[in-house]
Amino acid sequence: MKPFQAAFEIINARNCPFYTQEEGFLLTDKAVELPLSRSACLILVRELTSLLFTLMPHASAGFAKQRNTVFTCGGCTGLIKFQLTNKSIASSVGKHAAALAENTQSVISGQLDAIAPAELLQVFHMHQKTGRLVLEFETGSARVTFREGGLLAARYEDLDNQEAIYAILSQKKGAFHFIPGLQDALMNVRELGDFMMILMEGLRRLDESE
Repeated sequence: MKPFQAAFEIINARNCPFYTQEEGFLLTDKAVELPLSRSACLILVRELTSLLFTLMPHASAGFAKQRNTVFTCGGCTGLIKFQLTNKSIASSVGKHAAALAENTQSVISGQLDAIAPAELLQVFHMHQKTGRLVLEFETGSARVTFREGGLLAARYEDLDNQEAIYAILSQKKGAFHFIPGLQDALMNVRELGDFMMILMEGLRRLDESE
């Protein structure tokens, strides 16, 4: 079965603090990929992930009935309108994922100023990484364990698993490093749940809190 993928192009932008007309983004069944060097708008990510379930049944037909549909995102100070497109979309997630793919055996590190936690988690999920993601914030450290891109466990301060993920998504500054590989005992541990569902719920909570 061909992986789900839907590309969008912005056809109108008014006072949007993040994106401009003719920029694009990509929605897959594993991630939301946004324009290069752009911050991740959590409201837009929520809108796109909600479209996933609407569009998936029409992927085999090339979204023929949805090609002229105009989608909108207007949850903040601005408004953008976007449509499905056949154009090739470059993305910030793709850029970071490519860098990770180059070296899977060493510790990978970076700053959250360059990539938001939601995007960072998607990178490791999308490329089916196995290992531990360690994040250092001013309020403390967090750990997220992946097995082939699936979430096995998470810990942040006194929070565990899904609640820890939700709290991690709200952080804006800090550092991270990823250590590939897991002990054999963890290779058969049950996953926390569907990655995209956990991410969507975390973004929804974050949106409500803001």
